[in-house]
Amino acid sequence: MSKFSIKSLSVDFKCSCVNRSANDDGFKHKLHPVVFAIAASVVFLPCSQAVAADAKAKATMTITNPNLDAKLTTKGQAAAPEKVYTREELLKAEPLKWMPAGKADKRYLDDRSFKEKQPIVKGGSKLQPPGQPNPEAKRQAQKEFPEQWKLMQELDQQGDKNPIAKDAASKSTPAAAPGNINFGTQDIYTSYKGNYWLNQQTAYPWAVVGKLLIDGGGYCTAQSITGAPKNILVTAAHCVYDVGKGFKAGWTFVPAERNGIAPYGQFRWASARVLTAWTTGGARRDDVALIRLQNNNAGHPVSYYTGWLGWRQNYPYTRSLHSFGYASNISTAWTSMCAAESFYASCEGTDVLVKGCNMTYGSSGGAWVDEYKPYEVSGYVESVVSGPSCAGAFGQTFVGAHFSNANFGKLCAGEGGCTTP
Repeated sequence: MSKFSIKSLSVDFKCSCVNRSANDDGFKHKLHPVVFAIAASVVFLPCSQAVAADAKAKATMTITNPNLDAKLTTKGQAAAPEKVYTREELLKAEPLKWMPAGKADKRYLDDRSFKEKQPIVKGGSKLQPPGQPNPEAKRQAQKEFPEQWKLMQELDQQGDKNPIAKDAASKSTPAAAPGNINFGTQDIYTSYKGNYWLNQQTAYPWAVVGKLLIDGGGYCTAQSITGAPKNILVTAAHCVYDVGKGFKAGWTFVPAERNGIAPYGQFRWASARVLTAWTTGGARRDDVALIRLQNNNAGHPVSYYTGWLGWRQNYPYTRSLHSFGYASNISTAWTSMCAAESFYASCEGTDVLVKGCNMTYGSSGGAWVDEYKPYEVSGYVESVVSGPSCAGAFGQTFVGAHFSNANFGKLCAGEGGCTTP
């Protein structure tokens, strides 16, 4: 049976996939009759379901970590770690696969210069600026994780002698955009390394991006988009919820992970939220999710160490964007990047961005960032990697949800805003 906790009549009923304890036998007798009547109407739903009681929450579904102590979490303390990944486990983690692309659009396959009129984006633009880490973060991290920093420096000094960090990306040949094309085009991009080097691994903005380990197996890419106290990550919905099955078992975020090393530690999840539309349809436009993180055992949020990326919604489809991801076809040991202009393709539909890039499995949930500036607190997330596109070749073009009121906006509303005080 499932165990339900009721926060209030104005918010979601939440449930957790855990076994009932002996104390749960009297659960229904402890409830007010009116509350019990409501609870009884949902008790036979699958454990991953959340029943909404207000208009904003109806658009989303959420799950809460059953091991959390709400009082401790409110005070900024973490529960005892449920899972700490070893370096070997981080290195051996397998990437999550993609859903297949839709039917190929021959217009794009036959004519690389083909373009369609971009839809008018409705709704006022919204954004939150990026944030910087604590000035003492690196020094504090070196005290908290000395073995990780020592190993990181040793591997960096080894250089080419380190087989884990071989330059797989150098074998790829990114396409060069023809001079007569002045906006996003399929299979056109420039690719390069992300946090391949030590000086990038721990610097902004690369450190904000991390590997998202999924309990039960698999990994995606995710990144922080708020500071404390919300500590929100954005990633792809397919990394959080299996359509037709339910929420995955849980998540651990490892910011700045490279070669299996976690210079800023590991952060367990507090809650996760997806669009209800994703759970029933699995459309590309809905493939975005939010995860709230716990603080670590030192009482620090992830943003203390890494800062956070900004975000934007309701911006035009054509943008100059940099994508990040732990792409397994290039390397699972460090992040890869692609720079290209995004565009609209009718075969994908509205609220979907398309962009040339050579990253595949493992890059799921990786940010598409506008105003990317190396070593500066900069950058706004406008999409995250979803999968292959009907408007380009596999491994040369991919898609992501175009952040708008219809997807990212609804998720943020369910969280009471994706903002930082």
